Amino acid sequence: MKIVIIRHGQTMANIMNDSGTALYTGTLNNEMTDLTELGRKQASNLADNKIVKKIEKVYCSNLNRAIQTAKLAKPGYPLDIRDELKERCLGIFEGKEKKDLLASEEYRKYIVDEGFNKFRTDFIQKAPEGENYTDVSKRCRKFLDSLDFQEDMTIGIFSHFHAIRCLFLNIFHIEPKEKIFHLKIDHCTPYVIEGNSIQNLKLISHNLEDMFKN
Repeated sequence: MKIVIIRHGQTMANIMNDSGTALYTGTLNNEMTDLTELGRKQASNLADNKIVKKIEKVYCSNLNRAIQTAKLAKPGYPLDIRDELKERCLGIFEGKEKKDLLASEEYRKYIVDEGFNKFRTDFIQKAPEGENYTDVSKRCRKFLDSLDFQEDMTIGIFSHFHAIRCLFLNIFHIEPKEKIFHLKIDHCTPYVIEGNSIQNLKLISHNLEDMFKN
């Protein structure tokens, strides 16, 4: 089996976070997380990618930005929508900004207290009603366990930044696991993985070690 893992295209929320606004997105599913014009172009360009053209079955997160990307990359293909592939949930913080938490007597600790402020990337800490990396990793493993790796086919997985990190953690058994907090996952870049079991999957499109930020 060949597995092509793709992060959705750019969204307005991505632009805000890149500019330092710190919008807590998670599973937010509104106009702020729809694809931008650039995001749609990134996704449309995938339709001409050689490996994307070979995808025979498309799995997709249930969030709009991943669905929009998948439909532009594989127009006309049915989507197998999987909740397990959605982004890491930030619970009641979704749609809020860092300044909102700082202004709240109840939630300020999630910014200033080391016992709480790693909730965006941690295997233990989490936002209220949200998920940590352990939760996301478990549901990503559930998805992977549903696949028959001995099938002679190419599948596509359209998902999200943190979820893809957790897919990589399960596939490549990265140690220490906290190393994945430095794993770069670019928008609309096909990461191609090949193998016939969960134990022997290999990344054939990139050098895995080169994907970790210093």
